[in-house]
Amino acid sequence: YNNRGVAYGAKGDHDYAIQDYDKAIALKPDDAKIYYNRGVAYGKKGDHDHAIQDYDKAIALNPDHAKAYYNRGVVYGGKGDYDHAIQDYNKAIALKPDHAEVYHNRGVVYGKKGALDLAVQDYNKAVALKPDYAEAYCNRGSTYRKKGNLDLAIEDYDEAVALKPDYAEAYNNRGIAYGEKGEHAWAIQDYDEAIALKPDLAGTYYLRGVRRLFLREWEKARSDLVAARNRGVDTAKLFSSAFGSVSNFEQRSHVQLPDDIAEMLTP
Repeated sequence: YNNRGVAYGAKGDHDYAIQDYDKAIALKPDDAKIYYNRGVAYGKKGDHDHAIQDYDKAIALNPDHAKAYYNRGVVYGGKGDYDHAIQDYNKAIALKPDHAEVYHNRGVVYGKKGALDLAVQDYNKAVALKPDYAEAYCNRGSTYRKKGNLDLAIEDYDEAVALKPDYAEAYNNRGIAYGEKGEHAWAIQDYDEAIALKPDLAGTYYLRGVRRLFLREWEKARSDLVAARNRGVDTAKLFSSAFGSVSNFEQRSHVQLPDDIAEMLTP
């Protein structure tokens, strides 16, 4: 039953997997790996509370179950419970200190808590253990960007796309860094690449549209902003959050927006 559950899980049939794990647990209620596997299935379904309950049971039966701590940390992170997530990642690292993904995920949580230096330290460890870890480079780049070090951010994004040429989010994030440096043409090139790879990145249309405003590419900017809005992006809200108002943008950029575009970007 356990093995068939694993097979169903590999097919993405998580409800069938859970049914088999239920049966396996009824037959063998002291097997930590079955609770762990069922926790994974609940996690895949987005049922965080049941996943945590199963990881709790797996850890109670096997206190050295590093993967159970790691996965429970992932679930806590998904729930926004960052302190418990960090506690679990700490335990997983103590049990298995060469697991690059744990350092990476703890770095993500530190970043969400605003502990940017600790996040960088964890990403450093992740790429030291796994030098081809594109996601760790990308997330470290985003952390550097938040710290205001745009050149280091771009270097990390460069590494991420070199390792993973179809990594749309890395192109998108590098575009943000270029935009913040005022290198609008380079930003647009990266947004082009991101959209070509992943046309459903709705926010990227907005970001590209904004960079085109700086270059006075009105028709292309208008098209991007409409595309973003049609995909559910509140372009006016994002613009207001970034620039305060249309008049503030015009003063900072020395660019006078056409009336229709100004109206699109006014809440």
